[in-house]
Amino acid sequence: MERIELELLTDEMVSYRYYPEGREEYGIVSLNRKTGERILDLPCPNSISMYAHHAWRLLEKYQSRNRFPEKGWTMWY
Repeated sequence: MERIELELLTDEMVSYRYYPEGREEYGIVSLNRKTGERILDLPCPNSISMYAHHAWRLLEKYQSRNRFPEKGWTMWY
């Protein structure tokens, strides 16, 4: 489970903070809206990379809908 919060939204880029397991520590991931390139701006301290990958997947979903909420959650099992 992780929480995400919108950091930046432009015609070219979207960035979100991701909070693994709802902790206070966060990382930042971005998605180039034109090319689909994933960018790890800031890895979250003391967490594994799977959290960034789940955040990117959620950003790609938002991009496909052209809808970028201020906050969101993603869960998996």
